[in-house]
Amino acid sequence: FNYFTCLLDRGGSVLKDPFCVYISGIDSRGSVQEVSRSDVNILMTINVPEHKVLLTSIPRDAYVTLADASQKDKLTHSGLTGTQNTVKTVENFLDIDINYYARVNFESLVEVVDALGGVDVYSDKDLSVWNGQPIKEGWNHMNGQMALAFSRERHAYTTGDRHRAQNQQAVLQAIIRKMASPAIITHYTDILKSIEGTFVTDMPMNEMARIANDQLNTNASWSFQSSMVAGNGLMMKGGYYMPDTRLYYLIPDENSVEQNKQYIKKMLKGEEFTVE
Repeated sequence: FNYFTCLLDRGGSVLKDPFCVYISGIDSRGSVQEVSRSDVNILMTINVPEHKVLLTSIPRDAYVTLADASQKDKLTHSGLTGTQNTVKTVENFLDIDINYYARVNFESLVEVVDALGGVDVYSDKDLSVWNGQPIKEGWNHMNGQMALAFSRERHAYTTGDRHRAQNQQAVLQAIIRKMASPAIITHYTDILKSIEGTFVTDMPMNEMARIANDQLNTNASWSFQSSMVAGNGLMMKGGYYMPDTRLYYLIPDENSVEQNKQYIKKMLKGEEFTVE
């Protein structure tokens, strides 16, 4: 699967050393190449030998220091000057090195899920977010449009954006599990060709092949842990892009930021932990 900014040529190997993948979901239905806000921000920390994944979501409205401007604004606005700026902003925010990135948009998700023949995702409540077929409480077999609707829904939840981030993580987990299945992994190159042009990544093909071949050899089940950066919402002025306009920002909770940093570092060191 093509989620992936190659800074890993520092002597590591995807089959030996845990690594970080940053996924930037842009607010666009057009070309994935176009400049746009980074509305979905998920860091995947992956340990291939242990077949473990940590998903860390950062709210799009998080008030962070933009790498290129050295001034604070919403994380989503970092994408207005390119994905590399968002990557560097997240690196600085979480004090990590990001090894790979993928840039996707609405159409990317639809194409990927449909290319996989749909994915199975659990919903904790009934939703009417997709006109073609309602999403029921429990397990749902979702096509691309359903998965997109589920990933975007926030008004149905009391916790809004926080629950939406949980849904996005659930869809991502479902995609990874489907990709790792024997029926799909044996044809992963065909899947990649079918969704070519719907994403941007600089993970070398040979690295993807190594992971795919390892999965073919082991047929391992993957375990997931999920976390997200918490904070407090605030209407205020002062953001870099619109300094004189009152906007909603999420002020990251320092304890939450530090806790998420520790989770990521433990994953990178191969240490055991449980997300609280």
